[in-house]
Amino acid sequence: MPPPPPELTLQEVLDLQVSPGEPNAYLKAELYDGFSDPDFQEALAELEAIHGKAYKNYTEDHTKLFLTVQNKVLPRYGFKKGQVGVMQMLSVGARFNDNEEFCNNRAVLNELIGMAPALADELEELAPKKEKREEPAPLITEHLRLAPTLTTASRQWQPPSQEESRRFQLADDLPAAEGM
Repeated sequence: MPPPPPELTLQEVLDLQVSPGEPNAYLKAELYDGFSDPDFQEALAELEAIHGKAYKNYTEDHTKLFLTVQNKVLPRYGFKKGQVGVMQMLSVGARFNDNEEFCNNRAVLNELIGMAPALADELEELAPKKEKREEPAPLITEHLRLAPTLTTASRQWQPPSQEESRRFQLADDLPAAEGM
């Protein structure tokens, strides 16, 4: 049974995401600093070139890469190393899902590591796709040709003749072929 997660306050959880007292705190976050490190971002770009973004195709390789940062930061806050510590962190953080600042920080971190699409990508995916069609297919009504049933002299409706009626018979109405 995994050890229980540390009891952290909202402020301690925010400090895990961001450094306290900074005007643009999320830019100085411990996790943000680790995940935005150029070496980490280069490794992430190589990984995404092979497997795609984590939010579309999460792999064990993503986990291993994320742990290179998480294993340095999480123990300073009382969490275990490895996936156990990450699960503890997520469990503690879930208590604060109604806090706007916490959710914003989490969104920034998730976008940074490819666990969520960038806002621009998300808007692009939501935009209706325009299909290019050179020429629309003709409507079926453009090919129908019916003989007029109104006489030009009387302008009264005339029932179709037997010959005209036969042209409009359905296949089910035709006599069955012999020998079948």
